[in-house]
Amino acid sequence: MMLLSLRWFSGISHVIYGVLALVMPFYIEEFVRYGFGDYRVLISLSQVIGGLGLLAGFYSRKLTLVSAGLLSIMMLSAVLTRVVIQDEFIKTAPAIAYFLINSFIFIKSLKQIK
Repeated sequence: MMLLSLRWFSGISHVIYGVLALVMPFYIEEFVRYGFGDYRVLISLSQVIGGLGLLAGFYSRKLTLVSAGLLSIMMLSAVLTRVVIQDEFIKTAPAIAYFLINSFIFIKSLKQIK
């Protein structure tokens, strides 16, 4: 039940964030602040696709595994970016949480495939 809830939460969250990062001025400015302004569309679409992959993964464990793995890598990159730009912990905490959530989903999905 917990895995199911985390997949829904992470999938929906990533879709929403990805869409917001495509259209909202605040998020557009944040990507520039991170140093990834030129890659914002690619990163945002990757988050949307990863989130949709988690949601569609209810029909395919391998899709869940791939989506969770890619989102974990993206969130670890987000944590490292925030460390490099010296953001406060409170701003870094959501990326850490999503890294842990997606890593948990990845590991659990890996065990289910074996």
